[in-house]
Amino acid sequence: MALAGIINEEKYCTDARSANEMIERLTSIEWYSQVGVKCSEAEKKVNQFMSAIGVSEYKIKWISAAQVSEAISCLSFERSMLWEVLKELPDQLKEKIDASGSEKLLADIVDKVPDAVFHGAYKQAFNTFRDEKAIKFLVGHAMYISILACTAELACEENPFSFIVELLADGHLPLGPEGNTFYLL
Repeated sequence: MALAGIINEEKYCTDARSANEMIERLTSIEWYSQVGVKCSEAEKKVNQFMSAIGVSEYKIKWISAAQVSEAISCLSFERSMLWEVLKELPDQLKEKIDASGSEKLLADIVDKVPDAVFHGAYKQAFNTFRDEKAIKFLVGHAMYISILACTAELACEENPFSFIVELLADGHLPLGPEGNTFYLL
């Protein structure tokens, strides 16, 4: 479900254009359509993301759709190099946005993007996984990644989350870490 121009470009000028382009990509995703299909290109995108944010200590572990509920319960940020970087990133992005004077645009993104992504992610999570806890987690996961991707788009010349958005657009699921093991479907 694509939503053209969810952020008012007349109000925010060109700053909103890249955010709207990212939102268009996110609302066009066929969420989870390739879970369970191993793909070297997906691993390459995870590697590109990790490199873009400066994480070098991790391993990728492919899991199946049937393993998602169990994997979700094992996700842990303890001893995770990825989490050490990610926990600081939202504040760093916000500082850049505030410095550029785009804090109202960020507030609009945070307000509108979760609603824009929710229905597509929920429908596909329900059809793919059926487990209530997994569905709730995955919908929240989709909304959080979407906000981070849009925030990074607004704050950065190079958006490291573009690799994660590409991965999602390809139908894969970058589930997250258990320590330094990154689960991928």
